Amino acid sequence: ISNTYKMPPLRQRKPGNTADEDDSSDPSEHQEDGGVSNGQQAQNKPLSNPPPTPAPSPLLDTVCTFGAQTFTTDQGLKIIQWSSWAIAYLTASSRHHKETLSPALQKLSGEVSFTRYVLRFYGFFQSLEGYRSGSWAGGSWDNPKIAKIAKYLMAGSMLFYYPLEHVAYAGWQLPTLSKFSRDNANKMSALSCVFWTAYIIGDFWASCLKWNELKKKLNDLGRLLAIKKRDDDKAGMMEVEQEQHAVAKRIRLVKLQVIRCLLFILPSVNWSLPNWATNPLLGELPLNGLMLAEAYTSVYQTLVGMRG
Repeated sequence: ISNTYKMPPLRQRKPGNTADEDDSSDPSEHQEDGGVSNGQQAQNKPLSNPPPTPAPSPLLDTVCTFGAQTFTTDQGLKIIQWSSWAIAYLTASSRHHKETLSPALQKLSGEVSFTRYVLRFYGFFQSLEGYRSGSWAGGSWDNPKIAKIAKYLMAGSMLFYYPLEHVAYAGWQLPTLSKFSRDNANKMSALSCVFWTAYIIGDFWASCLKWNELKKKLNDLGRLLAIKKRDDDKAGMMEVEQEQHAVAKRIRLVKLQVIRCLLFILPSVNWSLPNWATNPLLGELPLNGLMLAEAYTSVYQTLVGMRG
């Protein structure tokens, strides 16, 4: 059953500031002779101090930021889904857990998988926005192919992927209403994954072009830094070094994206075949193992991107 669960990568991306509250007590009106007006007893009341501001927690801030976005929330659910499968697989032969823990975690993995289908209901509109604006290119690049790949191959393929996946989901979850048999739903799922495979190929292609362009930029910055050092331009050196750091970080993120594409490609081909549910190309261990590796890689990539 776990072979039926799959997930393409979504393309998409602080907690709000708290306002300071000004504690102010009502002013007491005192007579000139020091008496209290309106016959009230003079009484000194200690002013309530505001609670101390807790020290910043980088870990808590990271977790809250991570969970506040649909894209990163899905990455967290991927960890739960495929980790649950992995533990279920490892305990399936255990005398103590094969009838309790293993099937329970296998069921949890399936439930989380379908939860992730629901999170992708907005995917079509995100793809349409990416197609219209070209935002999936991830900024401006010297190589014009990157923008074209991101628009036509990546965002364009997802415009077909999401509706087909929604039809498949309805066939699986609402067979009496959709009048779709499970076999037909599986076929729709396979067709949707054909477009997902096209997306992965485009993502891999664009990532390689980005990697090449960023490497050239890093080399140019290295030559510029040598000039700044020769001229003893300390301010210029610092500026170039900061830019080098930013470019090196972008290269690291692109490398991780390439790795994710390589981990995705075999599962996507497997799920694109018409008989993926009855006669899969990959067995359970290699198929779900690749998805498990991709899940952890994707979270690591996001955490790298969130760090300065």
